[in-house]
Order: sequence, then structure tokens, then C-alpha cells
Amino acid sequence: MIRESLQWLRGEAERFWSARNARERWLLGGGGLLVLVVLPYVAIWEPLVERRAYLQDRVAEQRQDLAWMRSAAEEIQARNGESASAEPVTDERSLLSLVDRAARDAGIDDQLSRAQPDGDGTLRVWMDRVPFDELMGWLDGLQRAAGVEVAALTVERTQDDGLVNARLTLEVDP
Repeated sequence: MIRESLQWLRGEAERFWSARNARERWLLGGGGLLVLVVLPYVAIWEPLVERRAYLQDRVAEQRQDLAWMRSAAEEIQARNGESASAEPVTDERSLLSLVDRAARDAGIDDQLSRAQPDGDGTLRVWMDRVPFDELMGWLDGLQRAAGVEVAALTVERTQDDGLVNARLTLEVDP
């Protein structure tokens, strides 16, 4: 059955080819050859080259991320060694003053837009356009120095790289 189908198809192709004049045969042959050369390039080679370039870019980005993460890890480890232990905060007023003083010390007091005691050693804090790295360092310092924990944190990205709007709920570590 398959053999008969192939013979029939071959016969149809030979009839088609013999019905063409020499110029048409030359054009069909040249076009077929061109398709055989161009098709593998367009369908196989070009997508492979584009994918390779994309992956090389991704690897470069990930290497930069890794380098940043390693330097951040080293910085965190260095800060672990310099931990200063202070007495935990005992009331809302001292938590508010501690947060304010720590923000001034970290240089992010201008971004501290609002701080509101929320009862039972809890403080709600709003910060606008604060550098993310400095915010994280500030929170780490609060935790290490006074046992202040982050109960809730909402961070929204701004249009400027590295700057965020943050809403936090801080509480004294029991």
C-alpha cells in the first residue's frame, strides 16, 4: 500500500516536471535549492544563535547578582561580629524614641514620614522613598541593639532604582 502510494506520488511529480519548459525547471530547481539552504538557517541556526546570546546575557546578570549577594553576605557576617547588645525596650514611648534615634543614626530619618504607637509595645511606621539596603540595615540594627522585631512589613517599589515605600509594624521581642 505504501509502496503503491509512493509510486503514484513519484509518477505525479515526473508528470509535473515534464510538463514544465526548461526555464520553469531551472527556476523551480534554483528555488528549491534556495529553500534547502535558507530554511535550515532560519528554522534552526538563527534561533540557536539568539537563544545562546540570551543565555549568555542571563549568565552575566546572574553572575552580577551572585557577586552582590556574596558581598552582602560578607557585610552581614561582618555586622554579626559587631553586635552590640542593649536592654530590650519596655514601653511604647521608648520604642518610638529608639526607632527615631536609630533612623537618625542610619541617615534615613528624612524618609520616616510617620510613626504611631499601636499599644502593647507595638509601633506602626511609614517610610517613603527609602533606600532598600539602608532600610534592611536599619531593621537589622534595631533587632540586634534592642530586640525590636518586625511583626509586619509591606514594601512597594518606586520608579527609582533601589528606593521603596515601606509600611512596618515593629514590636518588642518578648
